[in-house]
Amino acid sequence: MSLDVRKQWEQRDRVTRAITKNGMFRAAVVQNSTSARTAQERHELEPIHALILGRALAGSALMASFLQGEERVVVTAEGDGLIKFVYAEALQVGEVRGYVRANANPADNRRSALGEGLLKVQRVLYGRREPVTGIVELRRGDITSDLGYYLTQSEQIPSAFVLDVSFRDDDNINQCVGLLIQALPGARPEDIFRIYDTLDYLERLTEFADKGYSPEDILNQVLPGEIDIISTSPIDFFCRCSLERFKNVLLTLGVDELNAMHEGGHNELVCQYCNEHYYLSNDDFSELKEQVLARRN
Repeated sequence: MSLDVRKQWEQRDRVTRAITKNGMFRAAVVQNSTSARTAQERHELEPIHALILGRALAGSALMASFLQGEERVVVTAEGDGLIKFVYAEALQVGEVRGYVRANANPADNRRSALGEGLLKVQRVLYGRREPVTGIVELRRGDITSDLGYYLTQSEQIPSAFVLDVSFRDDDNINQCVGLLIQALPGARPEDIFRIYDTLDYLERLTEFADKGYSPEDILNQVLPGEIDIISTSPIDFFCRCSLERFKNVLLTLGVDELNAMHEGGHNELVCQYCNEHYYLSNDDFSELKEQVLARRN
């Protein structure tokens, strides 16, 4: 491996999982600064929207890291604050994507970016026809506290999330780092409280990243005793959308609807997850109409 390739590999976003040697805790750290920055740039987000989306992407990536293969986690939250809706999806193989929607009429008494509302977490797992879904009320509307509350209440796993985002002077994301610690069976209450105390006095994760700390370095800082690194894998902002996928969806329309789109010049298709823009040509419209007519015969 050349030095340039090695450097690119080392600088990629990644998630690292570990377990304490005594088997009391498991944890994961994600550095997804590039992915969060890519999401901000693609969706042209203001800092508060980029902050919440960055946290949601980090949180979903952390939870997905404990799954297998192309199993995935989807985190959505809907509230009455400045942000109406946030969507973040992460596959265990290292793909993340997501978006946010602003609230046109945020509540006057909002106490956070999301305000009051609901948080939903879905796990799409092998061997299950339907996603495993849990829903809780937003506690603080900041994603970080809400995900920790979800795992503790909905799944009965004492958990702590730290999701930290910092910005450059130009309001673009500088660092995005996340930490998830979960108690395993056998962990004593005093050990769990000691973890919480450690996190209360922990330096900001983005400052660790600024100093060049790797996810493994951070895990060694926060977990008690010696640890075993289970895995480390890259993370990328990636969406599987394509023009062909859009065209397959358009095949569910009728010929009259396709004619109206064509004649009205509505040839632009936009993916809500990654904000990629696709354009239908005259040949594309002709092909779609032919296929719709052929399916009717």
